[in-house]
Amino acid sequence: STASILHLDMDAFFASVEQRDKPSLVGKAVIVGGVGGRGVVATASYEARKFGVHSAMAGSQARRLAPNAAFLSGRFEAYRESSKVVMATLRELSPLVEPLSLDEAFVDLEAGDIDVENLDALQQVAVELRARVAERTEGLSCSVGIGSSKFMAKVASEMAKPQRGHTDQIALIAPGTEADTIAPLPARAIPGVGPVTAERLEKLGLRTIADVRAARESELVHELGHASGASLVALSRARDDRPVVASRIAKSISVEDTFEHDL
Repeated sequence: STASILHLDMDAFFASVEQRDKPSLVGKAVIVGGVGGRGVVATASYEARKFGVHSAMAGSQARRLAPNAAFLSGRFEAYRESSKVVMATLRELSPLVEPLSLDEAFVDLEAGDIDVENLDALQQVAVELRARVAERTEGLSCSVGIGSSKFMAKVASEMAKPQRGHTDQIALIAPGTEADTIAPLPARAIPGVGPVTAERLEKLGLRTIADVRAARESELVHELGHASGASLVALSRARDDRPVVASRIAKSISVEDTFEHDL
């Protein structure tokens, strides 16, 4: 019933760190990753995205789209250092911070004794947070979303991204407006809906969250299984009670290599 969850997402994080540390790259298309023939784009600056380059794209395709971009292999130690500064700043807001990766995290504002009933105060929290992050990381930018759940906070931060036209890069979804806000979004915006599930939903004619919401639960359960189907129904109706978890137990460790040529 309150907008108590904040989601922070650094903007084009790896590329922004490179532009910060190498002023000659400011305002230019920068692509981190995708250097080798089999490379994959990790992050593209907003200047590179204008050419259609995006993360997870094959490096070879990125080179075709933006042949004059600066391609960098990445300096993960530098990214980790900036990430530590951002996460430490978030922990000043609340003891409940859940990092999702180096460049994004959820924060439970209520656990930080912040007045989550006052929407104007929450807006000010976001303004001050963005200013502190920029100051402490020497100019890095972030987008901040606030909502009544993890799902809503994530949707809000997506709405706040520079390319969405939010000049202050802050978005707050007021409690009570969640269902209307997410209705026109693509089904892929629902947590847990990846390419395979999206394709299944597409075959059922379910392209938007409103479509999913209007579908029969029995149909979704039959197509996706009980757990996934029931979760999809709840999330399509903006029901998300997942808590912000400050620490997790690692369940697996993985390492992968990409070879230059087929073996």
